Amino acid sequence: MALLMLDPEAVLTFILVSEHKSFTKAAHALNTTQSAVSMRLRRLEEQLGVLLVERSTRSLKLSSPGQAFIQPARDFLSAHDRAMGVFETHRPQLSIGISHHLVGLDVSQVLASIARENPGLIVNLTVDGSQALLARYEQGEMDAIILMKHASGRRHGEKIGVARFGWFGAPDFESGTREEIPIVIYPEGCSMRNMVINSLGDANVQWREAFIATSATNLRAAILAGFGVGALSINVTENGLLDLGDTFGLPRLPTRDIMLLSQVGSRQAQRGIETIKMAISDLSNS
Repeated sequence: MALLMLDPEAVLTFILVSEHKSFTKAAHALNTTQSAVSMRLRRLEEQLGVLLVERSTRSLKLSSPGQAFIQPARDFLSAHDRAMGVFETHRPQLSIGISHHLVGLDVSQVLASIARENPGLIVNLTVDGSQALLARYEQGEMDAIILMKHASGRRHGEKIGVARFGWFGAPDFESGTREEIPIVIYPEGCSMRNMVINSLGDANVQWREAFIATSATNLRAAILAGFGVGALSINVTENGLLDLGDTFGLPRLPTRDIMLLSQVGSRQAQRGIETIKMAISDLSNS
């Protein structure tokens, strides 16, 4: 009986197709074509003698054999990477930046996912403002960045989620007079500031600047301290803050697409990107 030898690249392709439920998105993650993804998956199915994925014009899902194979496939790929890394003098690295508007104070969920799924990967994670991250990415200092898209056509990249916002304040916050709502806001030049000002203006809300915060950390601290109400992502808002939008008659804030820009080369770094994307997607959908 011939020994069955699995192709790690084909197994990775199957895993990404399963996670994305899309040949197109899997191809983008692998930096290859949709036809190449289809060919790799077909070869793997022929080698195993089973249909792993059920496809129709409207949907894509794992077959029963595919569901049974997905975890062993992940285990196989992890074992392969560990074996290949035994004699490596340089461990693979991934430099990634994530907008502070998306992650907030707690990046432990993202880091835990990376550590669990990519134990051999050295990660350099930066949480900063979108403009600073974009500048470093364009200079080649970062492999990938995850940002919010504020302007139509401003950035290319892959949409991996949607950021939703609300007006948050401390539980004991009182505005005194409701003629002018005190707002905690970002400084000039920040797209979040423009979103807040435009929303308040369109709704004819009377407001005043109560605190100008240079980071998401400072914004949350000022809100918790009772300076005023501020716009925060609903998905990453910490405990201790209340949504006060209805209380003060504040307008509904628009959503923003969460975009990934990536120029990753190595396979293990690509897997790290996939892990981070899923963790960020979980945050944005929670």
